[in-house]
Amino acid sequence: MTSNEIDKARNPLLKLALPALKRAAVRAREQAILHNTQIIIWQDNHLVKLSPNEIREQAANYEAD
Repeated sequence: MTSNEIDKARNPLLKLALPALKRAAVRAREQAILHNTQIIIWQDNHLVKLSPNEIREQAANYEAD
């Protein structure tokens, strides 16, 4: 589903799903850094393991943009 389709959805809960998923992703990254563990994400059609350092780098790059 595209963002535009989600905005037009009849079910009001569907509109809240994307922000909730984004919050969950941020929280998962925070927990991985806190516990010094890797997370696995889907990136460019592949599963990728990110170390806590890579998570920090991504966060820094995201904030810089």
